[in-house]
This record gives sequence, structure tokens and C-alpha cells, in this order.
Amino acid sequence: MACYSGTISILILILASAAVSIEISRVRKVGEYPNFLALSADGRTAYVTSWGTGELVEVNLVQKAVTRGVVVGGSPLGVALADGGKLALVACKGDGTLALVNLSSFSVEADIKVGGAPNAVAVGPRGFRAYVTEFGRNQEGILHVIDIRARSEAFNVKVGMAPIALAVSPVNETVYVVNGGSNDVWVVDPERKSVVKKIDVGEAPDGIAITPDGKRIFVSNSRSNDLTIIDAQLGKALVTVPVGKRPFGVAVSPDGKRVFVVNTESRSVSFLPTDLSGLNAETFSVDKGPTDLKVLPDNRTIIVVNEQSHTLVLADVP
Repeated sequence: MACYSGTISILILILASAAVSIEISRVRKVGEYPNFLALSADGRTAYVTSWGTGELVEVNLVQKAVTRGVVVGGSPLGVALADGGKLALVACKGDGTLALVNLSSFSVEADIKVGGAPNAVAVGPRGFRAYVTEFGRNQEGILHVIDIRARSEAFNVKVGMAPIALAVSPVNETVYVVNGGSNDVWVVDPERKSVVKKIDVGEAPDGIAITPDGKRIFVSNSRSNDLTIIDAQLGKALVTVPVGKRPFGVAVSPDGKRVFVVNTESRSVSFLPTDLSGLNAETFSVDKGPTDLKVLPDNRTIIVVNEQSHTLVLADVP
């Protein structure tokens, strides 16, 4: 183990993950090649993008059944909820659009053209702005800032190479953009419309999540098979923890106490405490090709999207 000092921003820990036995159930036939999901505030409903059918799919998590679907556009990926959970925003990579879905009528209200290949979307804590990452020319990335009320783009900011994911601070609307092509996270101040910091992470970062208090950020690195933990206030990486093979989606529990990451190649989920009181990640198995996950309000039920098996797995993690 290396020593941490004020001049070293990353501490690499070589620790083995411990496998644990977890009770799981599943919802089958969730579209075709489902990728990402959003959760209703009460945790009873999941909204999943179906890459193969170009749909947003609604899943009743109590009944464990698919209830509705609506075509949103070509190759839908990231999804986020807005307007108090009444609206879903879907990044459609194939069409270069952000689809706005009314979740009451389950119909598309508007398509906002962003161009390029949009892939991830997040909504700010004040609720009137959405942030969309997209691959530009030569993979130079762009962060589009959308005025949800006006149904139009407000402005955009150039970011790093191949932006693949993003997260918005729940306390001050700072935007963190993960650049898979340049192995870093760019910090964007939307009020100043500019990049204010760049933070190096692992190799080929793919996923990101932030604690509810906005103090700690977690980035999955798919090529180096680890999780980088960032102190948001210092703007520095604190520690890098090994997880499974090809980690992708990341989620923090609503109480801010645990972080979970899917390992696509390992077909597993790793988790550890966010306060770094334990750095030996525990793991449990899921279905083939996990890509994204969320944690329900009970802080122990984990919902995992499995692209290659077309399922959602519900896991009870005590």
C-alpha cells in the first residue's frame, strides 16, 4: 500500500473483492438490449431505455412486470426524470435528439435536436435545466445545456474526448463530465458556461455517481477495472479501488452510505462504503451484460439492467 500525502492525489489499493450471497429476483423481456434506467421517487417504477426497439419501457417493480412502452427514437441510451417525476428525458444517439416523454400519457411531447451522438442526460437540482453529453467531430465532446421549460437548448460547452457519462451536484449544480477518450473528469460551472477543472482518473472511465451531499464522486474505469473516488471540494482523486472486470454504471444509495458499480464482463455488482471505512469491495452475481443500476429508497434493494439477457435484476443487499 502506498502512502497518501498532500502532493499525491491517487492512492492505489490492491485488494481482492469478496463474493457474497445475495437474494435476487428478475423481470424478463425488458425490451431488447436494455441499457439505462431511471427510478420514480417512490421506487415503485423503473423507466428503461431499450436500444434494440428504440423505446422507453416502463416496469412495475412491485408486480415485476413490463407495463408500457413508447418509441422515442433511434438507439436510446441515457434517461433522467424531470418535472417532479412527470417527464422522462431520453438521449437518442441514433437521431441526435433528446426525447421528452410525458409519463402520464406515456407519449413523446417534444424532440429537442442536439446533434451528433447524445448518450447521457442528467437534470440539475433546481429542475429547469438538463445536461446532455454528445460525441462531436473526431470524438471531441460537447455538453449541451437544455432549458426544459422552453424545450430548447440554452447553450453548450466543449468538453473532453468521448464524453460517456455525467453527474450534476445536488447542492450547487456543478456538472461533472466523464471523458472516456481522455481518461479524465471535467468540471463545468454552468453559470460561468466554462470548464473550471480537470481531474485525472483511471483508464477508459465509463460511469459516474455523486453522494447526496455533493462531497464525494465515484468514477468507474472500464479498462483499468477500478473505481476512482474523488473529493469534490478538493477537486482531487483520493483513492482508486479495484472492482470487477469492465466496470460501467455506478450508483450511490439515497442515504449516501454505499456505492455500487456494475462489472459488465464479470457479470457482477461490487459495493463498498462511501466513507472509505472499508476498501475491500464485496460482490454479488447478476445476469449477463449488466450496464446500469439504481438503489431504491430503502437503501438496500438494487435494480440492475442486464443488456445481453434483456432483464432487470432486483437484489436485496442487507
